[in-house]
Amino acid sequence: MYDILRIAGIVLRETSSLVTSQFFWLIFLLLVLMYKKSSNIENVMMGKKFPLVEKVSGSLVVGIMGGLIGSLLVMILGITLQNYTNGEYTALASGILYIWIIAILLAMVNPRYLCFSYAGGIVALSNLISGFPNINVPGILALIGILHLIESVLIRLDGHTYSVPLFLKRKDGKIVGGYMMNKMWPIPLVLLAFGFSLAAARNIIGPQGMPQWWPIMKQGAWLNGGLGYLPFLVPVVLGYGDVAITKTPENRCRETSTRLALYSIILILLSIASVWYTIVAYMAAIFAPVAHELIIVYGKKEEEEGEPLFDSSKGGLTVLYIKKNSPASLMKLEPGDKILSVNNNQIENEVQLAEFLSSRPAVVWMEIRKTDGSVKSVEYQDYGRGVVGIGALIVPTNASLYFELNETSATIKKIIEYFKRKSK
Repeated sequence: MYDILRIAGIVLRETSSLVTSQFFWLIFLLLVLMYKKSSNIENVMMGKKFPLVEKVSGSLVVGIMGGLIGSLLVMILGITLQNYTNGEYTALASGILYIWIIAILLAMVNPRYLCFSYAGGIVALSNLISGFPNINVPGILALIGILHLIESVLIRLDGHTYSVPLFLKRKDGKIVGGYMMNKMWPIPLVLLAFGFSLAAARNIIGPQGMPQWWPIMKQGAWLNGGLGYLPFLVPVVLGYGDVAITKTPENRCRETSTRLALYSIILILLSIASVWYTIVAYMAAIFAPVAHELIIVYGKKEEEEGEPLFDSSKGGLTVLYIKKNSPASLMKLEPGDKILSVNNNQIENEVQLAEFLSSRPAVVWMEIRKTDGSVKSVEYQDYGRGVVGIGALIVPTNASLYFELNETSATIKKIIEYFKRKSK
């Protein structure tokens, strides 16, 4: 236990320098701008905006927590991106530079490929096959696994907060209700580099004073007793963008988080084993992009083709969103509930509901079918002003305002289309 606390102390010491990092404050500015931009959609759909301060501070606190967890794992495993061979080690930036170049090129094919799972797997395979670039394959793949493990934890804890209700047009042409999750977390991550500089000697972590089992992912020079690690802080950013159509945002995030966590744990274990077995390194390099792509494709297929939870085309009016302290919230209505009747009158669409409430009835009672199939009766009274609205967003039968479920056009596709138009 003492060994873990010692390593945790190193992580906390390095993380404390976060406030002086200019790159971190740049990420923080991007976070503010992104959340400020999304406020426009919130205002259109809900008639209000989530407090900007709450959104930013929440992402900041959760992101720092995730960074501490990830940094502790990096330190325990002893992950470095540098390769140590024949008494020499590669430059720290070289591995990251190649990964970024590949990631940017892949993003031109599809923006969602701007992920280290794809670029890191390609760079790792290139090294294993040709020896270029000279990088630490197990270290890079393990880091990818840790970043996605952090992401899975953050999605589970914070991915569903401040979800925005939307009307969405699926590929089959059907308009349904859903929720958009759009989160961004600044992550302070402590990484390791080889350190031999006398100027930095007081910060170098060597075999002396550390437990014999550390680091788990040992390189040859460490085994010979001649290697030291220099911890340093790198601010990174993780993002999560998704829609919930077939389930609530909480359940969607829970499901996504579980799959991503399983993927991350398998990748980390493969990366550790690849230190000793080259064949496992090939397996990990292929697993990283392929398994990640399968998770994304399967998740999208579920939401685009599965049975929608928020659908008013049959069986009553579907509740998509409940305003706080509204009659609907006091009647304990929940997203996904279906309104079957109002004051014993069957209501076919949202227009009829609005027309009925325009008479300001003093008492409103509804028959509701819950998401588990049970039917309940709820009631709300206002003898002073009458009930003019229930404070719920209903999925319309014919929406005039909706968003289409299409992937963002790739840059390379736009370029090809441009030259096609020019050639005509």
